[in-house]
Amino acid sequence: MESRCLTIFESSCKTKATFKTFLYFLDTFLKWSKYNYESLLELESTELENRLQDYVIYLKRRVDDGELSPNTIPDILTAIFKFLKCNRKKIDRDVITQLYPDKIKMGGDRAITDDEIRQLLDFSDKRDTAIIHMVSATGARPEALSELKMKDVTKLEDSFTKLILYADDFKHETITFLHPEASHALNEYLAWRKRKGDKITDQSYLFSTITNEKKNPSSRLNVGNMQCTMHRLFQSAGIIRIKKGRRYDLATFTGFRKRFNTRLEMNSTISMSAIQCLMDHTGYLSRNYRKPTEEELLREYKKGVNSLIISKEWKLKEQLEESKKENVVEKDKRISVLESTLKKQEIMLNVLMKKIT
Repeated sequence: MESRCLTIFESSCKTKATFKTFLYFLDTFLKWSKYNYESLLELESTELENRLQDYVIYLKRRVDDGELSPNTIPDILTAIFKFLKCNRKKIDRDVITQLYPDKIKMGGDRAITDDEIRQLLDFSDKRDTAIIHMVSATGARPEALSELKMKDVTKLEDSFTKLILYADDFKHETITFLHPEASHALNEYLAWRKRKGDKITDQSYLFSTITNEKKNPSSRLNVGNMQCTMHRLFQSAGIIRIKKGRRYDLATFTGFRKRFNTRLEMNSTISMSAIQCLMDHTGYLSRNYRKPTEEELLREYKKGVNSLIISKEWKLKEQLEESKKENVVEKDKRISVLESTLKKQEIMLNVLMKKIT
């Protein structure tokens, strides 16, 4: 039977992924300290603080031996602090955090390029192609893509698609969009799944484990599956990544996220509030910006579409569509001016006729 303190800990975590990570850090500490969940909470505050200080010192030795990144230590202790706090165990956190080592600059600071994305697509099947296009078009985290269901996907006009990420999560629920190129890739993937005999309903996960070789009923493609898939594609495509410390300069999913953010921020016509909302920077947004409406978000998103599209052919197609729309707008303006002029002339003619008569 699961202990109450662990149930409370799980309930305090916003997502299953967060709980899984935090529980791993907590269990690792308990194994090292030879306590269990209940006995840890029964310790006197001073004794508990001493054990946590000793643990930080132990982790710092692992950093010195090259087994652990110094940047990971605060994450590990955050998990333990959360377990203690939600179970009403008060400690002086400062006496522990002051022992943290200095952080170092990690890898993963480079955005993926369009050419590198095209290389990945050369080695992708229908599913992987859809994933690549979706993460390119949205900058979404793999956790968000993994949880997407068909009910969270809505087709819009002009071949755009609306996605609801983290659906039903009050804090993180986010609306984002797919441009026509990404929408096309998603539609191709879903059509391929149907041809494979996959029965898709509103409750079906958007990305499944079904592949060319696997014809049995599919299940959700989880975060681990997605990360392994992307790692395999990077290797197959021969994309060069430089290792910095324990990480690479180009992270698999974060590289797409950085590209999305950079492309939108470089467009001065796109509002910063829309960018923060599309990036799911909810904490920053709530302090500094008004949350845009869905219509405003789509309008701002469309301004950056041409910089997000990958294929040169699709870029040209999008430019032609925009040109047509601009021509229609200009034509409507000219017609409006002519109609206004004609109306004024009619008024003047009526005035003259009255004077004559």
